[in-house]
Amino acid sequence: MKPFHKKVTVKLSISLGIIAVLVLGIIFFGFRVDSLSEKVITTRQELGERSRSLQSLASLRSDYSTKGQSYLNVLYNVIPEKDELIDLSKNFQVIAQEGQLDYGFTFLGENPPIAENLGSVKFSLSLGGSLNELLSFLKNLENFRYLISLENVSLNRADRMRMNIRGDVFYR
Repeated sequence: MKPFHKKVTVKLSISLGIIAVLVLGIIFFGFRVDSLSEKVITTRQELGERSRSLQSLASLRSDYSTKGQSYLNVLYNVIPEKDELIDLSKNFQVIAQEGQLDYGFTFLGENPPIAENLGSVKFSLSLGGSLNELLSFLKNLENFRYLISLENVSLNRADRMRMNIRGDVFYR
């Protein structure tokens, strides 16, 4: 082989090698660009969703500051602080005396408030009277000053009707 052909062959081989490396690089980066463009598209979609969520949050906060505050004040009136429950037994007693009922009250325990949940005080009431008086007492509990939940109401007949009530009074 002549030196000229040899030189051309070497330069042509080097050129073809460089072209092959460039073609492989373009193919590799082409696949990477596809995967990265998919990532960009999904990231844009997430960004749009988050933007809509932030707009919703801003709207909710605006609604809270304009409308929710008045409802929160109503809840504060219905759900007392723990210290306000000191006269709880007296409050029940007043309702029972209005209905001329025999009355007994017992504290059964307390569940303290956890995070955003309300705390509660468990109680038991023992009442005696006629059926109408006992039903009237239950009716009056619907308009009771505090938020209560009744767990158990039992009615027994002895010489007088007896009603036992177990429940919770909630506090903040």
